[in-house]
Amino acid sequence: MRRALALLLAPVAVAGGLVAGVLVMSEPEARVQAAACAGGPGSLTVTGVPGGTVAGYTGEQLANAAAIVRTGQALGVDARGQAIGVMTAMGESSLVAVDHGDAAGPDSRGLFQQRANGLWGSYADRMDAVASATSFFHALLAVPGWETLPPTIAAHRVQHNADPYHYARWWDPALEVLAALAGAPVAGLAPGTGSLPCTGVSPLGPVVGGWTLPADGRLSSGFGRRGNPTGEGEQLHAGLDLAAACDTAIVAAGAGIVVQAGAASGYGNLVAVDHGSGVVTRYAHMEAEDLTVVVGQSVATGQQLARVGSAGDSTGCHLHFEVLLDGVASDPLPFLAERGIDPR
Repeated sequence: MRRALALLLAPVAVAGGLVAGVLVMSEPEARVQAAACAGGPGSLTVTGVPGGTVAGYTGEQLANAAAIVRTGQALGVDARGQAIGVMTAMGESSLVAVDHGDAAGPDSRGLFQQRANGLWGSYADRMDAVASATSFFHALLAVPGWETLPPTIAAHRVQHNADPYHYARWWDPALEVLAALAGAPVAGLAPGTGSLPCTGVSPLGPVVGGWTLPADGRLSSGFGRRGNPTGEGEQLHAGLDLAAACDTAIVAAGAGIVVQAGAASGYGNLVAVDHGSGVVTRYAHMEAEDLTVVVGQSVATGQQLARVGSAGDSTGCHLHFEVLLDGVASDPLPFLAERGIDPR
């Protein structure tokens, strides 16, 4: 449930320091990247199951991975979706159709540890590689915007496990296995964070000098000291607020690297993007399930980071947007104005 609490934010340095030497894309480079997203990689075709070991997996495990990939292909799922399927099965069962559950799901079974709740078919279905993969992919395709979510978040929204970042460690092994099954590296998929080289960037407004509006909203509160909405005195409001409907897209104001994405005291949830040269932007009050990026991920100008929420110390749905210059909170209005962006 979205909470309605008072807004009280103060400048805070990004925990753990900032990423140095970030390569920031120019506006033309960002446009080229966006244009490259017009079409993603098609479905992967399995050319054979290797006889040796791949990324620590062998024999039955690789055969099950091949079954997942072939099932995805039959359903028209692209290579990225097929990789998400293999990654998820690695994280759930090590690519073995296990016939037992665990403390969190004693009735879980199969490659995807699917529950006996009527949503995943019969026991036989859950233990069958093709049937269980079919159920997984149908659920994945029903996740809004799964194509541009980080793979671990897309998997989490199907599996509903406790840790949304649980699957991230299996992305690179999944790509290794897919490459072995296809007989060649899978074009269009990047190792490391699980992001695509392009992610369907669609800025909310004009991109000027590599910068754009972070959300389509109404400026409701500016930078500076103001009365605390809870009536507890005057406080520094370390950013600006853009009032917008819940679930409105929040995008990166500029290209950079995500250095924080998750819970933060007072903010509810916070995304921070390091743009290099001492510039960091921060985006706050989203619900945890509405984050669409992970730490370490490269983002382009206008790439979606999250959706507007009212988590943390907030009186209603809005984006709280901050600009840190060398670790010090600065007024975002003149910062954006100098770059030709006016959020008013």
